[in-house]
Amino acid sequence: MALVEQGDYPAAGALLEESLAISRELGDWHNVAEGLYHLGTVAYFQSDYPAAEARLEENLTIRRELRNPNGIASALAALGLVAHDTGDYPNAQTLFKEALAIQRELGERRSLSESMEAFAAVALALTGPEPAARIWGRAERLRDEIGAPIAPSARPWYDRQVAAARAALGDDTAFDLAWQDGRTMTLDQAVRYALDAEKTST
Repeated sequence: MALVEQGDYPAAGALLEESLAISRELGDWHNVAEGLYHLGTVAYFQSDYPAAEARLEENLTIRRELRNPNGIASALAALGLVAHDTGDYPNAQTLFKEALAIQRELGERRSLSESMEAFAAVALALTGPEPAARIWGRAERLRDEIGAPIAPSARPWYDRQVAAARAALGDDTAFDLAWQDGRTMTLDQAVRYALDAEKTST
């Protein structure tokens, strides 16, 4: 939504609430799920994590009932961000692993790059900066391959996570080497590496 990208979250939320009410009244569950997802992300951007989690959990339930794998993966990834930002790293890891597995199976490369970037932040918290750098490196290469730069709304969060990883390692050369190592991986190797992240601590 344009209003979300512009940062006008109150206006976006009001329009989404109105649309959601209409979709519920019509029994249009696809649009109900879509509205819940966007309301969840609006709440997330405003750091209202309880509201974000509630909207996204309902979204995930409906997406599972509708057997919509793309929607399921998007909901899982969004919930993973909420879990990460509230410090629940094990839950974030579980959510991102399921999202990554679905996106890999579907061949959703843009969504996969986004989930890998967020998962790298979880890896930073659970296994350290070098595994995180490798995952970010491959995600960066994937974005280069598909011509999909990071969205402006996502850039500040991403930059904070990368900066935190560099600071945690305290060795720019080692960090850059790990990043380049990640860029040399095949996509399947990188996804498997991410899925086994708890075993890759260095």
